[in-house]
Amino acid sequence: MRFTPRGRHLLLYDLLAIGLAIVGAFALRFDANDILAVMRPYLPVALLPLLVQPIVNVVFGLYRREWRYASVREMGGIVASVGTGSVVSASLFVVLAALDAPGTLGMPRSFFPLEALLSLLLIGGSRFALRWALENAARPSGNDEERPSIPTLVYGAGEAGAAVARLAERDAMMNIKVVGFIDDDPRKRGSRLLGVKIFGGQDQIRHASKTTGARQLVVAMPSAPGSDIRRAVDSGRNIGLAVKIVPNLHELLGGTEHIARIRPVSLDDLLRRAPVNVDIEELAGYLNGATVLVTGAGGSIGSELARQIRTLGPRTLVVTDHSEAALWAVEQELGERHTAAAPRIIARLCDIRSATAVRKLVDETRPDVIFHAAALKHVPICELQPGEAVLTNAIGTRNLLAASERVGTRRFVLISTDKAVQPVSVMGATKRLAEILTLSTGRRLARPYLAVRFGNVLGSSGSVVPIFQHQLAQGLPLTITHPDATRFFMTIPEAVSLILQAGASESTGDIFILDMGEPVRIIDLAEDIIRLSGLDPKDIEVVYTGLRPGERLEERLFYDHETMDATEHARVWRATSPLAAGPRIAIDGLLNDLETGARTADDDAVRASLRTILGSASVAAARAEPAVERTT
Repeated sequence: MRFTPRGRHLLLYDLLAIGLAIVGAFALRFDANDILAVMRPYLPVALLPLLVQPIVNVVFGLYRREWRYASVREMGGIVASVGTGSVVSASLFVVLAALDAPGTLGMPRSFFPLEALLSLLLIGGSRFALRWALENAARPSGNDEERPSIPTLVYGAGEAGAAVARLAERDAMMNIKVVGFIDDDPRKRGSRLLGVKIFGGQDQIRHASKTTGARQLVVAMPSAPGSDIRRAVDSGRNIGLAVKIVPNLHELLGGTEHIARIRPVSLDDLLRRAPVNVDIEELAGYLNGATVLVTGAGGSIGSELARQIRTLGPRTLVVTDHSEAALWAVEQELGERHTAAAPRIIARLCDIRSATAVRKLVDETRPDVIFHAAALKHVPICELQPGEAVLTNAIGTRNLLAASERVGTRRFVLISTDKAVQPVSVMGATKRLAEILTLSTGRRLARPYLAVRFGNVLGSSGSVVPIFQHQLAQGLPLTITHPDATRFFMTIPEAVSLILQAGASESTGDIFILDMGEPVRIIDLAEDIIRLSGLDPKDIEVVYTGLRPGERLEERLFYDHETMDATEHARVWRATSPLAAGPRIAIDGLLNDLETGARTADDDAVRASLRTILGSASVAAARAEPAVERTT
């Protein structure tokens, strides 16, 4: 094997250390002035550890480790290596003794355990001395006054908290000095972690701050739910501490963030739920080695689908979007992390409203699995231009389903929305129509063609969160439709993980609904964003604009006539409806009328066709804007 320069130096040191351990073992066993003279008769077997132990160390990888970050695990490796070397040496001695080999007669049996103990001390001690030396070499000198470290309390005395403390010691760029830990586990109170006191739970933050002079609180609980994060953040802010947080578990596992990248608290953190337990083997079962097509790949959901699918072993990942800039951005991102096991990435511009373009794309790539995320989603815009919503959301889905049936695509997943339930908007009606088309095709073909329905995702383009952030940055009042308006919210990575999980189902013609948790009042969301911006909600003006056409106070995730069944995943439900399939011939004829109205921009005809197809009178003409109410 090849050694690094440091590995070669360690090997030479170990040879010297083992030699010293051999001499030391004899010195401990024999009380003699001339220890070398005592050793001479036994040298043929006494040198066995010098031959065996370096080989065992190589096998255990002791010369390929980064000892700057040595920990208990590395110490365990050293113990295992030295123990194994001692057993091998002693076994060889037994064999040689049975053969009456030179040096075996009278050899003390205590030699091998004594030598192993001394070797362990010398080899292990050298590694941790090396770690200490490397850490001190990287640590800034004490006269560096340009960036004094900020006294910091760490909320969470677990693995993440310990990692923060260790990194703060090594990396001056973190600019923090851990002066105390806060942890809600009463068993830890009063103990120490890495020499730093654990003061206790949340009720001890004020005392810990006064005692240590802390000016900052770092929340180090990457897998904690949002309720715990909110409680920790509020407890720090209430006493005037600046509050930051380590990346969440999804960011750490996905490799997009490192524990050292301490950042400001975000809305995602406050609304975070317990991590999604995804069955990787199940996902790999239908994605590994497959050609996967993602439409709308330049959007928030589509791009995250592409990111997560890329890690699950597809042979080819096809990403498509009608936006050149968005498609280029996601293609560049996917290509940046190229490895030998990475899938082939194909990026294609395609307008799904064109049956010819869709057929050409699908014929060329022949996808095994399709995730259909392309859609128009902004309710007010779809109300003003219903024909555009129909062409993209309904006709585009029909085009893609027809093309997928043509090439034998075995699995089709439509990304739907809670606005498709009892729709009061054109956008919701067109997505409901897309659901019906997908499920009826799946039932007819007896293939897992399914829809996944969920609510709002945080941070998507045009959603309420970036709008509020923009309004705050510009000094504008926050605009909210109604003080009682609520919405379901979920982070984009969580939603996509659950979409992929639902996509593994073999059922045909069903809708899968993601557990969105409890609905969130929009005014509460606005106040959270205000606080995260370092402002007081009392100082920010809020304007209630009233419900716009196509909007309602509360969203629903399922129809009354849908049968809700639990699935193997706790956060995914199956909704089965006898109405989902619909009569194909009737729908095809009505779709032709709908498409004609959409392509001729006949808004009234479009609305009338939607009402006829869905049997709903709720897709009405646009209403006048309501009066504006202001509050502070």
